[in-house]
Amino acid sequence: MDWKEYEREIAGHFQECYPSARIIPDAKVLGRYSKVERQIDLLIEEVASDFSFRIVIDAKFRGRSIDLNDVEAFLGLISDVGAHTGMMIALEGYTPAALRRAYYDELDIVLDVLNFDELKTYQGVAAIPFSGKNGVCIGAPLGWVIDGTRRPRILASLYQRGCSFDDAVKSMEWMYVNFFTKMEAVPDLASVVKHQEAYLSKGLPGRKIEYMKGVPHQIRGAETLIRKLAAGADGILEFTGFVDFPEFVFLCVLFTPPHSEPSNLRKLRFVMRGAFQMSVVQAPEPVGELPTPRNGIPLTTSSPP
Repeated sequence: MDWKEYEREIAGHFQECYPSARIIPDAKVLGRYSKVERQIDLLIEEVASDFSFRIVIDAKFRGRSIDLNDVEAFLGLISDVGAHTGMMIALEGYTPAALRRAYYDELDIVLDVLNFDELKTYQGVAAIPFSGKNGVCIGAPLGWVIDGTRRPRILASLYQRGCSFDDAVKSMEWMYVNFFTKMEAVPDLASVVKHQEAYLSKGLPGRKIEYMKGVPHQIRGAETLIRKLAAGADGILEFTGFVDFPEFVFLCVLFTPPHSEPSNLRKLRFVMRGAFQMSVVQAPEPVGELPTPRNGIPLTTSSPP
């Protein structure tokens, strides 16, 4: 892994997120206050109707954690170039002081991690979780992977690259996806939400439930919604993203510490926005051939074919 590969992966991710925006690597912008040219690793600019925005990306290719001084310098850069949002991306994460400084600042700043440890078994950057004939194609947010291992009530899970599933659960910073198949008694998104709220209120007394605006989905008319469950005794927040497809509701559940809420909520929205409905058709076994199990090794039999 070198700097150029690191830079290409980051640029490619944001080109996918903002296909109509102008994305400029190694940009130079005159500072509003400093009156000198400021260097920006990746500049994203877009004008939509009468609204424009500017995002500044600072990609740190260092073998150490980003500290308080690094974050404060970046906050100064954001203000000087008039950006609406800033994102620092690092290989080795951030010190606790750096995380707190970014979380409590009035500027919109996101601290993210993108490391290049080898992908572990069953991990990838895209997947097609399915249940019965229903499936979705989803992509991993920047710096995260999708783990295709099926677990109870989990079709797939998402967490930071370089981690294992157990690591992610221990840190309480991960997501999982599942489906809710529509039925006569629960035929739409509103009834699914109401159905779930009934047992959440009983099972988690005292936990406040709020609802947030969803995300514009790539399929016109697909309704979306985000539910926020207030932090419990462990201080962890839980968000559930809903995407309403004709025969089922896609659910993506996020667990996050409060200081990572803005960054991880963006990741949840990324997954929701890109979820693409698919129909799964099981191919019939060819006549006269032995069935093949999931590991690809043909079954043997003592009977003649």
